[in-house]
Amino acid sequence: MKTKKKILILFKSPWDWNKFIIYKLSKFYNVEHLYINAIQDKNFSEILSEINKKIDEDKIEIVFFEADYYKFVNLYFISKIKNVKKVLMTFDDYDLHEMNAITASACDVVITGCPLSLLKYKEKGYQAFWTFLENDNDVYKNYKEKKEFDVLFFGGLNNDRKIFLDYIEKKGIKVKIVGKQSNNFLKDEDLAKLICKSKIVLNLSKSTWGAVRTYAFFQLLYPDHIYKFFYQIKGRLFTAGLCGTACVSEFFPGYNLFFNENELEIFYTKEECFEILTNLLKNEELLEKYTNNFSTKVQNVCDDREFRPIINAIENLKYEKVKLLKVPYWYLRIAAKQIIIRNIKISSLKKSILQFNLIFSLIKNSSILTKLLILFESIINVFWYPIVKAIKTKKFQ
Repeated sequence: MKTKKKILILFKSPWDWNKFIIYKLSKFYNVEHLYINAIQDKNFSEILSEINKKIDEDKIEIVFFEADYYKFVNLYFISKIKNVKKVLMTFDDYDLHEMNAITASACDVVITGCPLSLLKYKEKGYQAFWTFLENDNDVYKNYKEKKEFDVLFFGGLNNDRKIFLDYIEKKGIKVKIVGKQSNNFLKDEDLAKLICKSKIVLNLSKSTWGAVRTYAFFQLLYPDHIYKFFYQIKGRLFTAGLCGTACVSEFFPGYNLFFNENELEIFYTKEECFEILTNLLKNEELLEKYTNNFSTKVQNVCDDREFRPIINAIENLKYEKVKLLKVPYWYLRIAAKQIIIRNIKISSLKKSILQFNLIFSLIKNSSILTKLLILFESIINVFWYPIVKAIKTKKFQ
């Protein structure tokens, strides 16, 4: 029997959904993982050294990097991980594509949770693949439960979603709502069984952060927020289908990449949503036919065949890595800041100052003005952040 290769997944922190990534990859590899934020009292260089040491000692051949909302894992961090194949993972690329697309140039393969994001990466020349994060057939499957609820919504609640849900309920359709804000958060296995007990899962697709950030060229201090929301593809679509339950969805771009009009009903307004739900719930034969069409399509999309091309691509790299003409100033600022402030303390200022060797390497091909700006800000950060950290520590003692 062929021995599985060893891989390492670098997560930011322990999150519930990490198990799905580990589960997927465990079918093909011997998986180890690290939480970078759990590596305490080490600076940028020391963390890199510890990871490279683990790679050598454990004979790791492939490293997967969780990139979303974690600026520490950037182009320069990934570039200094030695002698392995590298895979970038992003499941919130709608909000972070400008940054992730630059970071990805240090990797061999990109895995994204958005089909439109997939096209953006391919447009730039990356070898990229789409996968559905919660694709776990051992958890999300048809438990053959009796249908007790007409409509189920699970997920975060914001004002926009509450308007939809309140309208539907006032019009006479009872909606079962599950999530942290509803104080009835369920584990995956329990959620799967609840989906099976529901006739229809309602999918609301707008992003819930309140604003979408962008990294504009002249936005020197912080990413700016320009758009109120994006329409996203959501995992609840696929978890519903895997459980053999129908789904009705708010519009999201790219839905027709997966579904035709007989397989997924799309609405734009709360009035359209109510009308679609009413038509399905009052006609059992129509609902059964719609449910079968929808769940069959999802189960065809979400099986092991979906992940096999990713593994084949990693094992047989054919694409050249994307080469950047230049790294923009805003990205250099972020990377330099992450190098300096990692585990920075007044007691370890000398070690922090030694990190300037990495800063010099980072900006060596930049313009004189960029070099001066980055160095000036890095010097300020070396002295400013230890003071801020010391004040915060004293305040909470």
